[in-house]
Amino acid sequence: MADAGVYDMVVVGGGIHGAAVARLAAGYGFKTALLEKNDYAAATSSRSSKMAHGGLRYLELLDFEQVFEGIKAREEMFDHVGNLVKPAEFLIPVPRGAWFFRLKLGIGLFLYDLMVKKSNRRHRWIPRSRLSFPGFHSGREDLMGCFVYTDGIMSDARLVIDNVIAARRYGADCLNYCEVKTMSRHESGISEVTAVDSKSGKEIRLKARLVVNCTGPWASSLASTLGADPRPLKFSRGSHIIFNKPWTGPSLFLPMPGKARYYFVWPHDAGTMVGTTEREVSDVELDPLPSKDEIEEIFGRLERDIPDAGLNRESACYAFAGIRTLPIRGKDLNSTVLSRKHIWTHVSGVLTLLGGKYTTASWTALEGVKAAAQILGKPISSDALKSRTDLKELPGSATDVECEELQCSLATHGVSIESQHRLLGRYGKRLGDNYLEFVDASPEKLVELETMIALDTEQVESLEDLMRRRLELEYTEGHGERYLSIIGEVFKRVRPDIDFEREKGEYLARMRRIHSLLGKV
Repeated sequence: MADAGVYDMVVVGGGIHGAAVARLAAGYGFKTALLEKNDYAAATSSRSSKMAHGGLRYLELLDFEQVFEGIKAREEMFDHVGNLVKPAEFLIPVPRGAWFFRLKLGIGLFLYDLMVKKSNRRHRWIPRSRLSFPGFHSGREDLMGCFVYTDGIMSDARLVIDNVIAARRYGADCLNYCEVKTMSRHESGISEVTAVDSKSGKEIRLKARLVVNCTGPWASSLASTLGADPRPLKFSRGSHIIFNKPWTGPSLFLPMPGKARYYFVWPHDAGTMVGTTEREVSDVELDPLPSKDEIEEIFGRLERDIPDAGLNRESACYAFAGIRTLPIRGKDLNSTVLSRKHIWTHVSGVLTLLGGKYTTASWTALEGVKAAAQILGKPISSDALKSRTDLKELPGSATDVECEELQCSLATHGVSIESQHRLLGRYGKRLGDNYLEFVDASPEKLVELETMIALDTEQVESLEDLMRRRLELEYTEGHGERYLSIIGEVFKRVRPDIDFEREKGEYLARMRRIHSLLGKV
């Protein structure tokens, strides 16, 4: 990379926005590099609520533009990355006598439906007499009824990885564990970016016509380091608990005290996920954990709202937290009512993204790439913008016919239905990339295969990379501990430079900390 000449764009930050910018920039023919100081999706982008949604609660804040953009982007994700983003029904209970709440929700959901393509995804009202969902039935005399509407559930980290792989396929040079340290701007308009490989300590210098700063919570501080003007930001921590009990009914959207405050209960591959909290924080941590009071708040809400669901301390198996970035526009507001709407700024050869929402990340990235192209004097033509529909696809994107063919191939290898869904949901069409011949029916062999795929094509540099952001076994009951010996053999064979035993010890110690946080022995 140091000998690659001048890059059009050096993108800094390997979360969803940086990965999407790199994919689109390379796809439109710009010479692109992507640098991430830790692992891809290591921070906010693997710690989201894992939902693709318009943001129903933003209607209460009258943020209509953001809601409509979110819904349109969500529908696009259903169409183009359906293996990673799937529609799911959500249930909103309305207490008996809460006529104003029902009216407000009804209007909001009507607006929500204006952008929905398919009629079966539009909201409907179910009176109490016809309720037949777990925990929400005709015997619930405290309810008037429930609204049902559709949003999306996604695998956030896998979306980032697919974006990075797509960027590489379009010719981008992508490195994780490579931290940008300095930038100097020459009179010619070319910048020299100095970065350090945190694994080897090696320093590299890259030349760039433009640096694109997509570092999320660190965007303002990096802009200052690179000589661009920092903008004021606020930060909010959202925490979640995962329970080992599968959720079989519709997902729940449940109100909490305060304006535009709600929490969700929805299915997760590991069982059931509940969140999110909202705590304004001043410090930005790379690996934040929920606070004790956030954990107790979630347990308390579940005990009050759905006491018979079995979602309690006993069934809790994992917890995580993520930091949201909130740009301040003029008036300094409380973080709960600050808009999630992003801002792009350009100063001294640095294009910086402040804020941004996961669901609309591809749209935000396209906006940034178009701005970058103008700055570089190479604007993207309207014809190119219209014709390059392939850029909406990711390497795993597959048609229904392709999915059926892949499922048949997996079935001939004796793979269970559950494992078929897992593999297709995670890799989609990528399974056809020379991996099908190695598929074996046993769970242990499938984990071995997934580990090989991750080491071969997904730039895994540590056990944490693998367990949290590639295989996502960290979320599950037992945290994949029973597979560690198999995984260890693959690491020792393929990446003997990694001290697997040390990393295994660190991984298990982190799981013990999370158990302690949940109040479990």
